[in-house]
Amino acid sequence: MINIDDLKNSYERINKYLVDTPIVSSDVLNNELNAKIYLKNEVEQLTGSFKIRGALSALSNLKNQGVEGVVAYSSGNHAQGVSKAAQIFDMHAIIVMPEDAPSNKINKTKANGAEVVLYKRHVESREDIALDIAHEKNYPLVKPFDNEDIIAGQGSFGLEACTFFQANDIKPDIVLSCTSGGGLVAGTSIAFKHYFPDVEIYPVEPATCNDTEISLLNKTRTRIKHDRSTICDALEVEIPGQITFPINMKNCKAGISVTDQEVCSAMKYLYEEFYIKAEPSGCVSLAAILSKKLNITNKTVLVTISGGNVDEESFQEYLKLAENHK
Repeated sequence: MINIDDLKNSYERINKYLVDTPIVSSDVLNNELNAKIYLKNEVEQLTGSFKIRGALSALSNLKNQGVEGVVAYSSGNHAQGVSKAAQIFDMHAIIVMPEDAPSNKINKTKANGAEVVLYKRHVESREDIALDIAHEKNYPLVKPFDNEDIIAGQGSFGLEACTFFQANDIKPDIVLSCTSGGGLVAGTSIAFKHYFPDVEIYPVEPATCNDTEISLLNKTRTRIKHDRSTICDALEVEIPGQITFPINMKNCKAGISVTDQEVCSAMKYLYEEFYIKAEPSGCVSLAAILSKKLNITNKTVLVTISGGNVDEESFQEYLKLAENHK
């Protein structure tokens, strides 16, 4: 199992490329929920999401092994992370993306120099397509979460947050992490459980694809077939990762799920109170506390804002949905 030394070694390789993203707080939010809440804002990260952390970690190791190109599949943020890391390390990247992915995510991936192959979401298998390309090109497949280097890289988020809490002599009680396959929460949990063993860690997902929540309840990886989509396009997976789940089973208290409407309300709150423009997937952790899915009274809480890759038209639409639901 990946440990704290793996996280530290990864961070040594990649930290010069990363933004040590800010942790922000608000008296208004704290008073509203009667808690001390800290938000770590990965909207300000290189490529606009935490995914660059894992991508840099994985590709830096592959580059050191003489690998010249990689294949990945992603709905957007891992695509941008891998394409940017490939650009940094002068490697060829081929990314398999759903044709309905937000156009800004596709365009930014191409702008980083990657070759993009589109597929039909819920119809074709992105993994099968990527594996075929990887075999044909003789390139390794860099999975979005089931990869030890990726998990160690995502753990840099947790290392930075732990450093903040230690430097300010603050003991966190609860960590909320946006979750798809579980890479970010796995890496983050390794850091927090090392420095703050009593902390409670909660993965947060959309209600229509809460595979981690169900799997943690069942104590085994459980596939969730979902026929309803969610505005949280970056969090649409059917089953937690083989590598990530045992880590999360060990370190996480329970899963939490939120509705798209609750996510829209969180996006609006985040924008109005913090002037942070986050994508829906980046707001599920905030949605969990705003909709009171967890009792955080008198607790110190870290909320993950995991990314901000949303186009202006969609963003305004989500704010309107939140407004109309008032």
